[in-house]
Amino acid sequence: MRIIVGGSAANPPHVGHKVLIERLLICGLFDKVIWIPSGIRKGKEELIDPNHRVAMTMLTFPSEFLYLHRTTFLINFQDVYGKNTPTINWLRRFSKENPSDLIYWYTGADSVVPQEKFGGRCEIEAEWAEGDSLMKDWDFYILPRQNYLYPLGLVLPPKFKVLEMEQLPDVSSTDIRERIASGQPFETLVTGAVASYIKRFNLYGWKGR
Repeated sequence: MRIIVGGSAANPPHVGHKVLIERLLICGLFDKVIWIPSGIRKGKEELIDPNHRVAMTMLTFPSEFLYLHRTTFLINFQDVYGKNTPTINWLRRFSKENPSDLIYWYTGADSVVPQEKFGGRCEIEAEWAEGDSLMKDWDFYILPRQNYLYPLGLVLPPKFKVLEMEQLPDVSSTDIRERIASGQPFETLVTGAVASYIKRFNLYGWKGR
């Protein structure tokens, strides 16, 4: 089997995440896609109640994702109620549990673009646990993202592949939270069900309009 794994803080999950998963499911390259909402980690200490993140995750991915594609879609909530498991630990775990399968991690192009603030390194090298090992020893699929250099134009490690497809929308959970807190429109950046949920529970500083 070909298993591809990735995730997000889902704080909140948004339409970019929905598009990402749909494209992984329909591309025909994988037998199983796993999405992992993260736990508390460096730079993500402001996460809201995990029950809200679980609910919004379920409201982001349509139920047909579970049965209309040849590829299996699974959501793993192991981390969401506690500390975050580093990517490299997930990869080691899935490789150990599935020794005869091919395991990949998926991430957006923003994770592999060299950045000045990291001294010309990318986010994976500079910020992720055991980043050098991730870059050298593990298989990744990089997904193009709007407003970032198309990854085929980057010098990537040999074990990194680019999933050639239309670029993902450049949507971020940080921007959504800031929009909500400042009273700006945000509804088109999340699913309708998530927008209603945020308003119902007054999340992220929502005060109503």
